[in-house]
Amino acid sequence: MVKPAGDGVSLLYTSIILLTFSWVVFAARVGVRVWRKALGLDDYLMLFGLLLYTVTASLCIVCCFYGSGQLSAAIPAAERMKGTKLFFIAEFFYSSGAAAIKCSIAVTLLRIAGSRSIATWTIGGVMFASIAAAIIFMAGVANICHPITTLWGETTNGTCNLQLNSDVSFFFSAVEIVTDFSLAILPAILLWNIQMKRKVKFSVMVILGMAAFASCATIVRLRYLSLYSNPAEFMFSTGSIGLWSVIEEGIGIIAGSLPALRPLLSLPIFSRSSAGGSNGTPYNAPYANGHNARRSRSGHHPLGSGVKMDTLQRIQSVDADGDRESQRHILKETEVAVTSKIRSTTPGAWERSQVLGFKSQS
Repeated sequence: MVKPAGDGVSLLYTSIILLTFSWVVFAARVGVRVWRKALGLDDYLMLFGLLLYTVTASLCIVCCFYGSGQLSAAIPAAERMKGTKLFFIAEFFYSSGAAAIKCSIAVTLLRIAGSRSIATWTIGGVMFASIAAAIIFMAGVANICHPITTLWGETTNGTCNLQLNSDVSFFFSAVEIVTDFSLAILPAILLWNIQMKRKVKFSVMVILGMAAFASCATIVRLRYLSLYSNPAEFMFSTGSIGLWSVIEEGIGIIAGSLPALRPLLSLPIFSRSSAGGSNGTPYNAPYANGHNARRSRSGHHPLGSGVKMDTLQRIQSVDADGDRESQRHILKETEVAVTSKIRSTTPGAWERSQVLGFKSQS
């Protein structure tokens, strides 16, 4: 092994940091989904993508000790051979992991899209394009050399076409950019009419910004793909290409998991509100006309002070942040207090619904 140098140093530390942070965020995501009893297909797809990303990042870390990001003159032949072989294997895990991450985010958006056919077809198209691009990329990389062992020097009488590696990499990156931007823009379109508090809108902006940054990482990666054309400096090219590949998928996992953490905002540590009230008082909309105050003085409601049934149409649900949720495609729940001529019942405790946590208590 050789000491990491050049772009290999950045690749080493970036892989370790993003891999660790990705697992922490995903563990929090699973914890919230289990708490909300809302584990779904998107969580399993993200787990699959995270496992593939873990293999990719781990191989990139090992490649740093085999000369990744260094010129061939500074790497012994045996180390260069091992590094080339490991990075070649990492490309397969990278492409399949990227497709799994994209599909996980797409399935999450399908929950919000509901019955809107245009959005549903668009999201389905993103999933199909991601999977097809990954298959084409892996097929192209597998045919760079015949036999493939020629790529890392185990066979000397084979033939290689490293230009094919550049071509399929450009194609895969182009599809990645289109799908990344699509997944970054679609949430803004789907949630355009949702009424949110300022801090919630800010959190959505951060999530969308991170998704856009993942697209930027793919764009930056394009600049270095032409380095594949020089077979003598293959390990040098893996430094920059591996770095931005790890950044792209790591940011994708983190950005794709953050929306599932929104129910954490209902915890007292994040908000002083309770039961939906923005000033710390329980939400008691049915008595907002003053009857609640008379009850506190007399100990019971006067006859006929119950809620008229036609007023139920005007009661809107309030989520854990105090936001008024949209009427469209968002699961709503309403607390209703029913009063009799003798006394009123206390409003029951209902689990607050979230945009991405579709589970209500029965």
